[in-house]
Amino acid sequence: MSPVRRIPLDGCMNFRDLGGYASALGGVTRWGVLFRADSLHRLSVADVEVVAGRLGVRTAVDLRADDERERVGVLDPAHGIEEHHVSTVDGSLHAMRPPDTVFEDLTFAQLYENMIRSGGPRYAAAIELVADADRWPTAFFCMAGKDRTGCLAAMVLGLVGVSPQDIVADYAATAPAAEAIRERALAEMPEMEEVWARLPDDIITAPTSAMTELLDIIDHNWGGLEGYATAHGVQPDTINRLRQNFLT
Repeated sequence: MSPVRRIPLDGCMNFRDLGGYASALGGVTRWGVLFRADSLHRLSVADVEVVAGRLGVRTAVDLRADDERERVGVLDPAHGIEEHHVSTVDGSLHAMRPPDTVFEDLTFAQLYENMIRSGGPRYAAAIELVADADRWPTAFFCMAGKDRTGCLAAMVLGLVGVSPQDIVADYAATAPAAEAIRERALAEMPEMEEVWARLPDDIITAPTSAMTELLDIIDHNWGGLEGYATAHGVQPDTINRLRQNFLT
């Protein structure tokens, strides 16, 4: 059976396999070991049979803020998946406007830059977890599986030599599910409508321009994704092991 990138589930709309991407270092990323997703707290009984059963996911890395976990729920430990919570944004973002931030003046990519800059050590911690092959198969997720998850996916793919074009395409693959994800998020956290209203118009989509510009920003500020990762604490040995284990 050929590998499938998007895994259809009842409770998740954006569960995807990061396998099959060609690397400039040689080989392709392995199928079935690293997955990106929207929040796993919604897994149905049938979903658990797929995620924990057929796919064998053993580890989950939750990038959501504390307030999101408290309001909408967490991964049920009965599923047998070991969860690690690494919040990459502060919960206050969902409740109030930080006084020193003018969201309206920022592009989508600049919002991402602020997120990965302020959350740098936490993204580094997430990379260390995701790169640990002893924990695989691993799924990492946030609420929509687009912004925080998209940035982490870009980092992981970039560290193993996947091209910027494929990184952008992987990010943009959220687009077909974006509107349904938005409707679900507003049903769970209606206060987010006010937050989104003062962000760029395309905040609910996954435009290629956002990731393209972010990669350019990372190149300019840190000399690339490896420079970003090491600057925030990811060990060189971790990157080497990720390349050895994730490429085939």
